[in-house]
Amino acid sequence: MHMSAAEQRQLLEDKILAKRQQIEFERTNLEESIVFAPENRENPEVMEETKNFDDPAQNVVETSDMSALKAAERELQELLRQLEGLQND
Repeated sequence: MHMSAAEQRQLLEDKILAKRQQIEFERTNLEESIVFAPENRENPEVMEETKNFDDPAQNVVETSDMSALKAAERELQELLRQLEGLQND
């Protein structure tokens, strides 16, 4: 069974909405990680070690969380491109 353009558009819009929510969720998690990472700075010994490690806080979190967020953002861009393609048909 072939989907109508309207059904395809609806499906894409649903996926886009879900992807945006996922990105929002990932971003919130990251921000919390960044906020709570500095807890160790209270301890002076740890502070010496982390000084170099401390460029932007993002460096601490450039981890699986960050790559998950970037992947989700790429997927969102792809979905938006597909939706645009449908509307140009």
